[in-house]
Amino acid sequence: MSNASSSALSLENLSYAYRSNWVLKRIHALTEVSLEIREGEAFGFLGHNGAGKTTAMKCILNLIRPAGGKISIFGRDSREPEARKVVGYLPEQPYFYDHLNVFELMELYAVLAGIRRAEAGPAIARALDLVKVSARKRSPMRSLSKGLTQRVAMAQAIVAQPKLLLLDEPFSGLDPIGRRDLRELLVELNRNGTTIFMSSHVLSDVEHICGRVSIMVQGKIKALLDIKELANRPTQHFEMLVRNYDRAAARLKALASSHDAGENVLILKFEQRARAEEALRLALAEGASVEAFHPADHGLEEIFVQVVQAGR
Repeated sequence: MSNASSSALSLENLSYAYRSNWVLKRIHALTEVSLEIREGEAFGFLGHNGAGKTTAMKCILNLIRPAGGKISIFGRDSREPEARKVVGYLPEQPYFYDHLNVFELMELYAVLAGIRRAEAGPAIARALDLVKVSARKRSPMRSLSKGLTQRVAMAQAIVAQPKLLLLDEPFSGLDPIGRRDLRELLVELNRNGTTIFMSSHVLSDVEHICGRVSIMVQGKIKALLDIKELANRPTQHFEMLVRNYDRAAARLKALASSHDAGENVLILKFEQRARAEEALRLALAEGASVEAFHPADHGLEEIFVQVVQAGR
């Protein structure tokens, strides 16, 4: 990934509010959200359902007007059409004219992106090839599955080779092969200099693609994390799986921070290394069969859950 320090996308104290149709109460969807996305990086914009991620993206694209704050794209005010010309966008729920075939739809988006008609054909062919739907270019949109439609949605987002990609739940509807293909494509685009700003609930893919992430809770940024630092953090949490544990069951459970019994197996979790090691010694001394003993997974998913639960 690029180490460039210039700003690709800047949000400064972004706020947005709306009124509920039911009680006419003013609801704050975004509250003074500030982020700086560096040129050439891949950034994960995370949050629970309703946290305000899609609202923020719509503000960036000038689809809705924020109540306050400033948005800049490569140093230009996002309200300027010229600023948004370098942006590709994949919405969470893309809608397409289903009477068009794939190529006709891509022609429409290529022209809207400012590509001259003489150059549209090669640009479309490249985009469809990257998302692996070239063979379906004459297929009507109405005939495509959700996964294929999502691939076409990605193709329209990259047809003009944008400098900045805004992706709202890009893995929606994709099967495991589709997820892998898209993950590899995003890594390659980012490696070649495209800045990526993506929202996704598929946190394992976010960890694979992104260098930094933010976590938003109820319209506010609650955490900003570096994925590399996250991967290198030491852990004190451990898990142990034992069988034939009857003689030591009570003492093992007392040492663990939590436990769960399955069919002839006891799964123990420990918050402290010392207690985990004491339980391991105890289990071995009492003749239990220790089938697994390892550090607990303290990846992005666990931190995400902790931040969201603490912020609500």
